[in-house]
Amino acid sequence: MVFKVILGFMLLHVSLFGGEFKLSSSFFASLHTAKSKAILHDYERFMNETSSKPLHVKLDAVNFYINAFVGAYDEQTYRSEDYWASRWEFLENGGGDCEDYVIAKFYTLKDLGIDPKKMALCIVQDMDNGSYHMVLLFFEKPHTEPLVLDNLSFKILPLSKRYDLKVKECMNEEGYFKLENSELVRNPSRRGIKNYVEMLTRNQKESLWQH
Repeated sequence: MVFKVILGFMLLHVSLFGGEFKLSSSFFASLHTAKSKAILHDYERFMNETSSKPLHVKLDAVNFYINAFVGAYDEQTYRSEDYWASRWEFLENGGGDCEDYVIAKFYTLKDLGIDPKKMALCIVQDMDNGSYHMVLLFFEKPHTEPLVLDNLSFKILPLSKRYDLKVKECMNEEGYFKLENSELVRNPSRRGIKNYVEMLTRNQKESLWQH
């Protein structure tokens, strides 16, 4: 399902007590279009406005902000049937498909101070039609059910309230996991997912912020 939302791009810099997100000049120079530059400027603004907010405000804000981008199929953007875009590629192109939304949310929340070990990119099955999808799960505390950030919903819900989803497998920078009793259990038998590994490699080379 494709959503199209018009974004208002405000070229604004906001200073915060804990420092400021500022795009690196070399990264900004690599952007190809005026649209890309406007998107990244607005993303910079969003990061500065959100960085000092409480945890659950950050979750809601990031879910809403990223969901507002335009949905697009890989064949349209990358001429590939299943391309996992990095956060920069998602922002530069102004949208993507389900895994691209999840990746953008993961790295946005990580930069906003959320422990990446508490998040996982999870492949789920839609129990209504049998299709596969990807969502971001957030585990606030051990032994508590995760919250679901989904590009098809602007509302964050506990996993138990998402009756339509069945979690198949999860991954983050620590490796691959199964979900058992609301816990991520490492799955050592799982080989790397090629598109995910390639995305991680590209992502490591992308330095958005000045340090």
